[in-house]
Amino acid sequence: MPIQAAHGPPGAREPGVSATWWGGPQRAGNPSDRLSGLAQALVGEALLRHVPGRRVLDLGKGSPEIAHWVRPLCASLDSVDLGLCTTDAGEIRLPQQGARYDVVYALRTVAHLGHDEASSDLGVRSLLAEAARVVVPGGVVLVDINNPRSLRGFFYGIRHPITVVATGGVVADEQRRVTRHDTLARLLRIAPACLDVVAVYGVRVLVPIARALRIPVLGRLLAAGEWWARDSFLRGFGAHLLVVLRKDEDADRPPRPGA
Repeated sequence: MPIQAAHGPPGAREPGVSATWWGGPQRAGNPSDRLSGLAQALVGEALLRHVPGRRVLDLGKGSPEIAHWVRPLCASLDSVDLGLCTTDAGEIRLPQQGARYDVVYALRTVAHLGHDEASSDLGVRSLLAEAARVVVPGGVVLVDINNPRSLRGFFYGIRHPITVVATGGVVADEQRRVTRHDTLARLLRIAPACLDVVAVYGVRVLVPIARALRIPVLGRLLAAGEWWARDSFLRGFGAHLLVVLRKDEDADRPPRPGA
């Protein structure tokens, strides 16, 4: 079921908020807002499956609205400003103790870590390592990545696992912001060995550009189809992939004597 309100937990109804098919406020003249609301609803509903009654950590505070949905369902929700936990080289070091959370998530974060290729790679590696450290054995880490092997990637000519549209390489824009596009295989190569994929959700599988939602009837069909495509055999072609990684149950156990 899609999230029903744009500014509250699922099912909430608030004055001025439309329970629409794209999961966001009704702004008929702005397809980008529709697409953003749809993508946020798709990610939020999937994330909420993992948080009820659990201790949750939000890394990066990339989506305050989703945190607003998470808070009433979980046992506790902490958040971290990664800018305060990142070295000049780009390495992330969290202040939290190990094995403290049941769920750790980072949304709209991985794609923009660092200011060049080296710092971006270091940032992603260290974020995943720190997330694995602070989550309990059997707990889950959720991250979203920009996927180059998607309709959006094809539309914009994205070909490499890490790229920006303009050049095909990892470069910072004028504000020194990196935009990464990582395949699932690449993410797994740089993730700690104790994290295994248990689920993948595809977001924006059918809608490569916001303008598609402006087309009468077809726009609504595409948006409705996104809810099906997110969990379907097509999910690997999403412009964004929400990846759920579970920490090995034995990850923090000391080795047996003589092993």
